[in-house]
Amino acid sequence: MTDREAALQKITVGDIFHASLRPDSGPSYICLTLQVHDDRIFARRTTIQSVHWFDRKTGVEIGDDRVVIDSVEPLPEDIRKIILGLDQKYREDEYRWAEDPDWEPPEGSSRLTLDQRRALLFIADFYPAHRLPPRS
Repeated sequence: MTDREAALQKITVGDIFHASLRPDSGPSYICLTLQVHDDRIFARRTTIQSVHWFDRKTGVEIGDDRVVIDSVEPLPEDIRKIILGLDQKYREDEYRWAEDPDWEPPEGSSRLTLDQRRALLFIADFYPAHRLPPRS
């Protein structure tokens, strides 16, 4: 088993990991692990609430091989809590839109707080500095 495979095998429910489009010029996928199976990982993207299945051996998204898990390094606890808070906020918004397609968020509610901005800026440097070994 490669170092990459071993790192992917350690992912558990509740972990936050990072994936991105190949090449690394695409959007950031900050993902919260929802389910772990022997051969795949089910996760929700915290910022836009999309859900994704990843191959647990390669880290490649099932059905879209452009998206690849590139870091599983645990976040510092303060940053982790902020990201979980963002996930909850966006999930609640999704529920409201599902109940009422005409629902509009209150004025200014989509603005990020200083802590949320700090967390996202931290992640922009953190995950690239803690990349998994490339796929062989």
